[in-house]
Amino acid sequence: MAIIVADTTTASPSAASVCRSIIGFDSILPSSTVTGDSADTNNPFSNCLDYRDNTKYSPSATSGTVVIEFTQPSVKEINYFAFAIHNSQGAGLTGSYEVDSGAGYVTVAEFASLTNNKPFVKYFDPVSTARQKLTLTFTSKLYIGTIYTGKAIVMDRTPSLGFQPAKFASLDTVEQAVTQGNNFIVGRREKRGHQAKAAFRYVAFDDLDTWYGDFSDHVLDSKPIFFKWSEIKDETIFGLQNHKTLTKPTYVTSNHADISIEVNGYI
Repeated sequence: MAIIVADTTTASPSAASVCRSIIGFDSILPSSTVTGDSADTNNPFSNCLDYRDNTKYSPSATSGTVVIEFTQPSVKEINYFAFAIHNSQGAGLTGSYEVDSGAGYVTVAEFASLTNNKPFVKYFDPVSTARQKLTLTFTSKLYIGTIYTGKAIVMDRTPSLGFQPAKFASLDTVEQAVTQGNNFIVGRREKRGHQAKAAFRYVAFDDLDTWYGDFSDHVLDSKPIFFKWSEIKDETIFGLQNHKTLTKPTYVTSNHADISIEVNGYI
C-alpha cells in the first residue's frame, strides 16, 4: 500500500501551517513472526493482534523488561505505531519502538511514564522495513489489548468546522425515574464508550485512490481504527468506524471530494 497523505488543499491555510489528523488502520503485525514476548499462558501476544477489544496480552512477569521482535516476509513501508486498551499508567510502563531499515535499529517512538491509559499513537516519517523491535519496561503487572503498526492515512489538516471531539461525546445511556411522591431515584448509567464525528473537505481524488479501497475493506471487515484528530493533541479514539455511515466519496469539484468518519470506541 502506498504512502497515504491526503491532500486537502483549499483556500484555507497551507498544509505547512496547520497540524495533521492521523487515521491508523491495516496493521502489518498480524502477518508477522513474533519472538520474545514472554507472555503468560492465559494472555498470549496474539491476543493484541486479533482486532478484538476483549482480549489482551500480558507478560508472564509482574515487573521487568520484555523485548519483542517482529519480522515480515517482505519489506513494508510504515509510518505509525499505536496501542490501546492498556494499563500503562498503573504498570509504570516505559518503552520504545524501533525499526530496522537495513542499517540497524532506529527509534521512532518512545513512551515514558505515561500519565493516563488513553490510546497511544505516534506518527513518524515513512520508513521501509521488514523488522521492528518493541521494548516494554514495567514495574507491576502489565496488559495491552491491541497494538498496530503500518501505513496511516495522514490528513494535512484537522477536521472541518463542526467537528465533535470524542472526549465531549459520551455514548453512555442513563435510566432515570421518580417515585409517585415525585422523589428522585438514583439512575443507572450504562457505559457505551465515546464517539468522534469528523469531516474533511476537498480531499484530492488522486489521494483517495491510494487508500480508500483498503480503508473501506478494513471498516467493512469490522476491524477497529485509531483516529487522532490532531497530531499535537493527546486525544485519540480507538474503535469502530460506523459502517453504515462510511462515506462514499462524491465529487465537490472536478478533482476533490468531501469525506467524513464516525468512530465509536475508547478514549
